[in-house]
Amino acid sequence: MHPRVDSLPAPRPDSRTFLDAVGRRNRGRVPMIELAVDRDVASVLLDEPVPRPGSGLSHTQAVVQSMVRLHHRMGYDVVKISASIPFDVPRLKAAGNEDVRQWQNPHQGVVQTAADLEQFRWPAPTVVDFGPLDAATAVLPDGMALVGFCGGVLEFTTDILGLEHFMFAVYDDPDLVTAVLDGVGRTLLRVFETYGQMESVCALWLGDDLGSRNATLVSPDWLKENVFPWYRRFVEVAHRHGKPFLLHSCGNLEAVLPCLIHEIGIDAKHSFEDTILPVEQFLDRFGSSVATLGGIDMNLLAQGPEDAIRARTRRVLEHAAPGGAYACGSGNSIPNYIPPAHYLAMVETVTEFNSP
Repeated sequence: MHPRVDSLPAPRPDSRTFLDAVGRRNRGRVPMIELAVDRDVASVLLDEPVPRPGSGLSHTQAVVQSMVRLHHRMGYDVVKISASIPFDVPRLKAAGNEDVRQWQNPHQGVVQTAADLEQFRWPAPTVVDFGPLDAATAVLPDGMALVGFCGGVLEFTTDILGLEHFMFAVYDDPDLVTAVLDGVGRTLLRVFETYGQMESVCALWLGDDLGSRNATLVSPDWLKENVFPWYRRFVEVAHRHGKPFLLHSCGNLEAVLPCLIHEIGIDAKHSFEDTILPVEQFLDRFGSSVATLGGIDMNLLAQGPEDAIRARTRRVLEHAAPGGAYACGSGNSIPNYIPPAHYLAMVETVTEFNSP
């Protein structure tokens, strides 16, 4: 392990601490949560290469188990793991090193017409790969739990249609958009149902970026009519299995936050950016109704310096901890452009804050 990781207190994970925070009843230490930690950052912190393709274990299994070990040693109570849903959608790629950063083709998706949709192969339940969760469960330390994550209804729909085509089709071909939304929604519902039945999974997490910096990508009313009914069904699945439902969504959601919190009934909101809505302001407005996850701004984590990261993290903790409805972490995730030392500065500050 990296020397600074080794210097952290011995881990004593207890997923109930995270669940208490999500349930807005935590009166103990503040737990931590991350959407993702990049493999390059993890390799530095583990002081060993995170396995790549060709290793003795399967690539996915090896990476997942490395992430469990990293989260455990750094003091997390939970670790987010995703099943692999094979939507057959080619993505644009930019190779900067051995790893490849990918994103959706905004211009044209694989479905442009009703005829295309008839030919599109939706993932059958039998081909969704829950192997990553099985691999994580096999090495899960006592006290830790998994958070079952799934990509979003809107995101997968715009993947399939292409974002530009989707924007026009909302008006020009709404039946096609509805059919794709329903296909995506049914697929995700089955995944969440499986997560709900897994003993090692303590919470369900949807990731669906709904907004840009200034507003939602499509009108709030359209989201409420077409996307949020699926969210309601996901929440119902989670709650039927006695598990909370978390939402990750980037962008300015000002126009839909009350609906998501008070009508859909999400249990926690993740993804915050200081230039849109600082996490303290969200806590002040909604903290009595929904838990808050993360919020240490990505720009600060990327640029530092460490002293500023520590000071900002402590301010957020002092503001959030008394409400008992907060888990600390980045505003989004830990990509490879965040220096490991900056990430550690945030984690160390949380550890120090929680120390007697």
